[in-house]
Amino acid sequence: MATELRYQREAIRADYIRAAIGIAFAVGPLLFIPQIHWVFAVILAVLGLLFLAFGVRTWLRGRTRILAGPEGLTVEDRRRRHLPWEALEEVKLAYFSTRRDRSQGWMQLTLIGNGTSISLDSPLEHFHEIAEEAARHVRARRLPVSTATVLNFESLGIHGLKPADPLAGHLRQGEG
Repeated sequence: MATELRYQREAIRADYIRAAIGIAFAVGPLLFIPQIHWVFAVILAVLGLLFLAFGVRTWLRGRTRILAGPEGLTVEDRRRRHLPWEALEEVKLAYFSTRRDRSQGWMQLTLIGNGTSISLDSPLEHFHEIAEEAARHVRARRLPVSTATVLNFESLGIHGLKPADPLAGHLRQGEG
């Protein structure tokens, strides 16, 4: 039976606040400074559009529905995508730091297979359990993963993955 997952409300709310503040700081001067130089106006307009795009992305993420089950993952956002665990071909786990000392940030798990790519961010409910399930399939099927992915899994307390041998792929390309 599949479990329905959503992104945490606190994370969505915080992103809405960031988008609103960014739009206000970018568009505010355009509205209230009468004779702003065109170069600054263009820069502020572009920044405003970027924060607006971030707000739209946040809205879409808040509406995203994810079904996780023993057979695989289904993501319903702008479109519907299903990735069976048996079709998993590639797994990446990336960490994006928001501080220089890497003390804060978020993770993004990307699952690829069967012509489908699904990316999930760590504010998702039960993110850790999905990462564990992905790691289980990587170990069972001996899928190649990068050293960075192995280290990121280990930072979640998920061990037993081995990085792909970079020379093995290079040697395979040279054969033939």
